[in-house]
Amino acid sequence: MFDEPFRARFAAVARPAATWLARAGVTPNQITIAACILGLTAAGMIATGHPRLGLALWLASRIADGLDGAVARAAGTASAFGGFLDITLDMMAYVAVVLAFAVAYPALSYAWMCILAGYVLVITTTLALSDAASAAARRVSVTDRTFQFTPGLTEAGETSVMYTLWVLFPEHLHWLTWVWAGALLATSAQRIYLGWRLLR
Repeated sequence: MFDEPFRARFAAVARPAATWLARAGVTPNQITIAACILGLTAAGMIATGHPRLGLALWLASRIADGLDGAVARAAGTASAFGGFLDITLDMMAYVAVVLAFAVAYPALSYAWMCILAGYVLVITTTLALSDAASAAARRVSVTDRTFQFTPGLTEAGETSVMYTLWVLFPEHLHWLTWVWAGALLATSAQRIYLGWRLLR
């Protein structure tokens, strides 16, 4: 829900660092890959019993994930492939963290399965709506990203908030996980309705 406003503020704050990185020859795709590696390492820490370290690495990976676009704009090297790589590696990292929690808390296996199914639905509805809208020469969002991301209950920011809650309050996982699964389903339904309303 708050990804686009946050991106706008982050871009302004990160502009000096992004400009410096661009001048140093660091490419956006290198930052995208580094962010994914940090996310996968975070998952490894969570799975092996170091959730707070994992959370710190996860949050660092999200900062890096925001920097790649800023560097691309600073260097004038934004590309469709960069957007494709970004969403692909983002989903790899998001899923890896859920799998890590599933390893750490196997008693909640049904909840983890539902969350993974929710991720499939959310990303499918997101990308399908973006592609269908582009094919119909329609705009379904005001974002300047490669894909037309529409606002929803479960965007990147909300995902990181939920991962933080899982780490800090593991005693509440039995209901937090189901809240997240429900929010993912609601986001998918929201985008299906949006597609039905705007693309008929």
